[in-house]
Amino acid sequence: MRSMIALAAIALLSSASPPLPAAARAYIRDVLRAETYASAQADLNGDKALEVFVYATGRETCGSGGCNLYVLSPKGAGYRVVLRASVAQAPIRRLASGTRGWRDIGVFVSGGGAKPREARLRFNGEHYPGNPSMAPASGNPPGEILIPDTP
Repeated sequence: MRSMIALAAIALLSSASPPLPAAARAYIRDVLRAETYASAQADLNGDKALEVFVYATGRETCGSGGCNLYVLSPKGAGYRVVLRASVAQAPIRRLASGTRGWRDIGVFVSGGGAKPREARLRFNGEHYPGNPSMAPASGNPPGEILIPDTP
């Protein structure tokens, strides 16, 4: 029994994102000022550098439509924000589809009169759209959950 628990723990740890780099933690603390958040890392543009997903879950960053979602892309020794959305709900997914060399992102939207659905956020060459409720439905394409619905 103990070995089964150990194997399950190893599988869980190996499937998780690596720890956030110190520069990402500093950016989240000092620039985004997020105190409570869920995070994940995934390469969105095929450059082998991991983008950082930050789903801010504090009282000051959540409302009836959802919470703030940021995606930080490595730039030099720091980061640039390629997604800043204020009405995102988990789960947050990296979709198999892509636009302009970057993977599409799936976020759940509902509330405020919006029909509950997963929205597909597409990269426009500079960033992703900031209002998921205005984005088209994803159609539930293949993808992977980066931040589950109960972070």
